[in-house]
Amino acid sequence: MNWKKLFDPSVDKQGSDLMTAGNVELYSKDTSLYTGNVTDFDGHTYTVQIIDNGNGMPPSLYCNCDDFSNGKRCAHLAAFFYFLDAEEQKSKPAAGQKKTASNLSAEEAFPMPESDDDDLPAYQKKYHYYVVARAVRDLDIPKKKYDLALDIVHRNEIRISNIHSGFISRMQRDVSIDDDDNQALFVTCEFTGGKATHYGYTSKRIVKLVMLRNELLSYSCGVPGCNRYDPYGTAYVLTAYERKKPLCEHLIAALYLTNEYLVRNPNITDTTDAAGHRLLESFAESGFVPDAEKIVKDVVITPRLKVNHRTGGSFYGSRWIYQDRTELAVDFKVGHDRPYLVKNLNELIEKYRDKDVYSLGKKSDLLFSKEDFTDASKKMYDFIVSYIEEEAYRQDVAEGSKTMTAKELMLYGKRLDDFFDLVEGRSIEISAKNMEDEVRSPVKAVEHDLTINLTATAHKDRDGEFDGITLNGYVPTVIEGIKGAYFFSGGMFARISKENVRALKPFISSADDGIVELVIGRANLAQFYYHILPQIEKYVHLDSKDTQLIENYLPPESTFSFFLDADTDDVFCEAKAVYGDFSYSLTDMNEQKSGDNFYRDIERENQIIDAVNSFFPDYDPKSGRFSCDKDPDTVYRIITEGVNSLMKLGDVNTSDQFNRLTVRRGWHLSVGVSVKSDLLSLNVLSSDIPMDELADVLTSYRAKRKYHRLKNGDFLSFEDNDSVAALEEMMEDLHLSVKEFTDGKMDVPAYRALYLNKMLEDHDEIATDRDKNFKSLVKNFKTMKDADYEVPASLKNVLRNYQKEGFRWILTLAGYSFGGILADEMGLGKTLQMISALLYEKEQGTFERSLIVCPASLVYNWQSEFKRFAPELEVIPIDGPKSGRKKIIESGKGDVLITSYDLLRRDINLYDGQHFGYMVLDEAQYIKNPKSGISKAVKIVGASHRFALTGTPIENRLSELWSIFDFLMPGFLYDYDTFRTDYESPIVNDQDEELTKRLSAMTSPFILRRKKESVLKDLPDKIEEVRYTAFESSQKKIYDSQLVRMKNLIDQTSQEDFNKNRMKILADITRLRQICCDPSLIIEDYKGESAKRRLLLELIEEAMDGGHKMLVFSQFTSMLELIEKDLTERGIPYYLITGATPKKKRLELVNDFNGNEVPVFLISLKAGGTGLNLIGADVVIHYDPWWNAAAENQATDRAHRIGQKSKVSVFKLIVKDTIEEKILKMQEEKLNLADEILNGEGTSFFNLSKEELLDLLE
Repeated sequence: MNWKKLFDPSVDKQGSDLMTAGNVELYSKDTSLYTGNVTDFDGHTYTVQIIDNGNGMPPSLYCNCDDFSNGKRCAHLAAFFYFLDAEEQKSKPAAGQKKTASNLSAEEAFPMPESDDDDLPAYQKKYHYYVVARAVRDLDIPKKKYDLALDIVHRNEIRISNIHSGFISRMQRDVSIDDDDNQALFVTCEFTGGKATHYGYTSKRIVKLVMLRNELLSYSCGVPGCNRYDPYGTAYVLTAYERKKPLCEHLIAALYLTNEYLVRNPNITDTTDAAGHRLLESFAESGFVPDAEKIVKDVVITPRLKVNHRTGGSFYGSRWIYQDRTELAVDFKVGHDRPYLVKNLNELIEKYRDKDVYSLGKKSDLLFSKEDFTDASKKMYDFIVSYIEEEAYRQDVAEGSKTMTAKELMLYGKRLDDFFDLVEGRSIEISAKNMEDEVRSPVKAVEHDLTINLTATAHKDRDGEFDGITLNGYVPTVIEGIKGAYFFSGGMFARISKENVRALKPFISSADDGIVELVIGRANLAQFYYHILPQIEKYVHLDSKDTQLIENYLPPESTFSFFLDADTDDVFCEAKAVYGDFSYSLTDMNEQKSGDNFYRDIERENQIIDAVNSFFPDYDPKSGRFSCDKDPDTVYRIITEGVNSLMKLGDVNTSDQFNRLTVRRGWHLSVGVSVKSDLLSLNVLSSDIPMDELADVLTSYRAKRKYHRLKNGDFLSFEDNDSVAALEEMMEDLHLSVKEFTDGKMDVPAYRALYLNKMLEDHDEIATDRDKNFKSLVKNFKTMKDADYEVPASLKNVLRNYQKEGFRWILTLAGYSFGGILADEMGLGKTLQMISALLYEKEQGTFERSLIVCPASLVYNWQSEFKRFAPELEVIPIDGPKSGRKKIIESGKGDVLITSYDLLRRDINLYDGQHFGYMVLDEAQYIKNPKSGISKAVKIVGASHRFALTGTPIENRLSELWSIFDFLMPGFLYDYDTFRTDYESPIVNDQDEELTKRLSAMTSPFILRRKKESVLKDLPDKIEEVRYTAFESSQKKIYDSQLVRMKNLIDQTSQEDFNKNRMKILADITRLRQICCDPSLIIEDYKGESAKRRLLLELIEEAMDGGHKMLVFSQFTSMLELIEKDLTERGIPYYLITGATPKKKRLELVNDFNGNEVPVFLISLKAGGTGLNLIGADVVIHYDPWWNAAAENQATDRAHRIGQKSKVSVFKLIVKDTIEEKILKMQEEKLNLADEILNGEGTSFFNLSKEELLDLLE
């Protein structure tokens, strides 16, 4: 096998170095499984495994190193391959030479002839599935034994009596072999040489082989006197030890004949596995023929049962052993109206599989090519086949006793169960030798209980003294299966349950030819009547002949009484056995069974003592009483469980002192809640528990005890008491100690109010007293849609209904000094909702200067959105040199400042002493790592209200959610160590659903998330948004340089020259637009930033986090190549279509994209403008604007068209203060899209005048 192609060259080289350095060792080899250890050059040792799956199949590999866990083929495996190759070379003999001086190689011993069919077509070439030399290549073949084997063969003293190919299942094997390698060649040879007797008996000398494709699985030699002689002839799977033993001459001779047979019959089988054979046979047996030759299903198989009751015996030594057994077999008839007896089942199977003629008699045949079994008979045929194959295996491998003849099957165990399942409800012909009186043909197969009748008569001794009873009756012959057992009665063939069998087993096993007779002695009458008979009375009907006499000698049935008493610390029990008018203490040694009370049921009394001991572990011999040894847990268990258990065993009486022990279950707690300033005040009360003991009660509950014992001795049960469970949950989530919780009033932050209210609503067993401030706070959140916050007039017709809800949610949270996460799906206008809330505060006169923090690529997008929707607010981006940024921050000017995460981190010292009304984090996943510098920086800045905008508050870990809340409301989710221990680890590692619900209940009031599908009625079919970005310094310098050069050129050009040189000017304009896309498009080896490229990647990752698929359009195929590179580096799968993509390939890519999970499709604007149906995407990104908006909209319509089930979000990426912004404005000022398309008057560069072009460059 060329294993080296599995590894990269560098990995292959490392593996070779490790092997050369001697860092590889073989741990074990088990047939095709190799296990070893490889030590890396850094000293770490790794375990490797290789499974050889045979010729043509790749090996199965394993290594416990990190590289392999991450899906890579590691150097350790390569080193192990090198090692195994080296070991194989050591063991190989030179060509044409023997392995050793005394051994032959497998190839020498069992040669295969050279192929002479090279010129034949492939389908005519001989195919050798089994090759003896390959199967025995690891076995010792002594030269002397080989020579003896050839003599045996040449003297014709051995012959093959049976050879065939079949399958071995895993259950029949002792070793683990791949499922594709479970086909085996079964060979049976008969040896006729030498003496034919062994220890005076004539012996059948059989040599057996079971050969897999790549190994000899098992063998046995049945020739007496041979050193490999196996007297049992059982072909067990060879162990590693047995494989080291040299082969004997008889086995070698059998292998030699096998090799000759395979040379003559090369196509005995092929690699078709068991499942493949079932497929071929199912179609072959289903009568699949052309319509003109439909097969008629009219052949029936009729089973006939044969019952043979054998009696007799034989001498065993000097003793005569009597044998009485019943055998059940079935034979079959096949045909039409008058079926014929099947004389050879194997012949029937062979004819059916070959679709051949099966002869029924002189004048009747079955033509299986034109007729088939009925559906019911086909099931019977399958039953026959399955057990014929089982029988063949028994004879081939196990040398088991035969359970079939040529024409019948023995029925027993599972085989009997399966047969009954097939015939249940049907009548079957039966032949019953020696059982004619018991069985009447035909019999009907039914489920039916077996009940027997017994008669009890007095048993007397020679003097006529009563000394027990005799039980007489009859039980039919019962044959056991696996599911149950079976019996015949009249015209019934019945299956009985396992329970039925267990109840009657003693009678069945003791019956003599069906006759039951047994004696129960006088001392055991109570045991039989009081304990055994009640267990079997469902299946045994007992009639008594001497009823009065038997009752006179039958002792009274034992009953029991218990007396329970108590003192201050302990509980006691006295137990007595009662027999009629007499009672005995179960613990009184003087009342033990004696001559006068021999009838006592000591076994039952001991069972009662054990039951009492299970509740009362201590015993005082002086008082004769059981006790609890003053253990309160045991006392509690006796009160709650023990009394009921003892009442099931007998009469229970109790003292007044015991009756005073009380378990209180229905006790209650109440919680008072009030709001003052920004704090919640809680007060826990209970009318059932003294307040000075409440802390001890809660401590006991936290210790997971079942109860708490009050000072007055009463037990408080925690079982089924939801109120204390709710208080425990409240303590955990509010992080209050037991002392804080019970020490009068306690104060917690007001942001816990909503969670606390939900908990109290879910646990109505806790009485609550909520003050009006608390009720008002909760009501405001529940009726947030109707909150008294009027949308600014300028935005009333702009905000959609769900956005108005978000606007009120922001202001409601801010009104209570809470923070929140606006987590709407991408494209639903989170920015607009935040701007509307800030505008409202401005109009109400409550506005303080606010700060927006966002990715650098979105700073100018925010500025543009403020300008569009809230021009009243003065917005200042924080950019430029640090001195300029410092001036902006410290000046106090501007209503809203916008900065990037990176600049905030660098400028954090400038914010010292600054305070903002609102601080808003856009794309808040930027602070998902609580230890990062950005996360620490945003939490330092002072602000009255904090909000986070993100479509993905949790991307990978729950710690990301904690980090955002730590910014919004520090302490809300506690410190991180506590959050990780109490929430993150149990939820993530243990999938704790209860904690997940609690965390959701705690955080949900402060997270507002809507998806597009939930607000469909409020959305247009297509949502358009412009995303702005701005140049970094290096990119801006390049753009400004080109811009100045162009303006000067155009300004100095006459109108005539302008008209002549439009193409040259267009080329220069295109260069400007390419600089906006990425300076790399025109400057080789450009190393600076690309603002728009960074913005695109952020947008793609945002869309992917939301589960969206997107189309990315650009006019420049060279730009698409750069995007390709970025996607590849990040491991993001994508498709690409440009004008160079063949039409057939385009269609394949489109169909694949619409049907799979690939998230990105890169398309050149012209290639994707028409003819593509890409409804698999719901996000469209235009990387660069085109002169003609119609072209852009046609591209957008690749996703936004008939068949699209989702709302489509369209993003245009624009570099602020560049020609792109002017092109966008020019598009908006032209005629509407419909007119452009219909009239062909879309905006075009060639329609621009010189003045309009100069205006574009301003």
